[in-house]
Amino acid sequence: MDHPRPGLRYVDADDLESSTIDFDGMDVESTTGEKLGDVDGFVIDLASSRPFYVVVNAGGWFTSKYFLLPVGHVGLDPSNRKLVADVPRDRIRNYPGFDRDEFAQLSDDELNSMDERMIASCCPDELTDRSKWGTRYEYSSHYRSPSWWDGSYYRPDRADTAARSMGSASSLSASSTTMPSRDEVRAERDREVVTARESTAGDVSPHFGRRAQPGDVLGVETGGEQTHVGDTSDDENKRRESAEKAGRKDRR
Repeated sequence: MDHPRPGLRYVDADDLESSTIDFDGMDVESTTGEKLGDVDGFVIDLASSRPFYVVVNAGGWFTSKYFLLPVGHVGLDPSNRKLVADVPRDRIRNYPGFDRDEFAQLSDDELNSMDERMIASCCPDELTDRSKWGTRYEYSSHYRSPSWWDGSYYRPDRADTAARSMGSASSLSASSTTMPSRDEVRAERDREVVTARESTAGDVSPHFGRRAQPGDVLGVETGGEQTHVGDTSDDENKRRESAEKAGRKDRR
């Protein structure tokens, strides 16, 4: 099995639509105010565009860098820009760690085992029925669809940064199955931005987004003539004739 569930994917919070809510780096706390970490991303079902887990960067207190919070245990406090989990830190200490690089290779049984450990830690009085694990995302309160989530936050037609980098980064061989780290993804994106800027050096527009507009001067040609965005050949000929006439007047 290539994936614990078809269409289940880790998505970096930085790749979500942030015009309404910016989840990237959002604080995650318990209901008693304990800092649990920051939002790193979500494990999302691409078919429904909704999350099943919040991926939390623990910031050093946990045994692993990341851990998962089943989304049914998480609420949003938009006024204070934070997610609030109804699981205390001392119970999360018994959670399994989450490895982004290995997630895509987990078998369904391995993901089931992770879920069992999380449920046993957060809700020790709850009995689990393995016969229903195949549909746990549909029936279990641990994964109920959060009211604060909007399906437009993740658009299937917009590939996430990690997927783009995996497809374009020459440093990864065709047979490689290792997902680039978050720092590598952002470094690649920064290099693309720098390359784009260097390729347009000297032809920079003062307009928003640095996009050239009709009338902008793109450069100086031989003889001091200037080329403008939107010019036709007739415009350039007229400008050249005007420049020649002005030159003759100056010589007189």
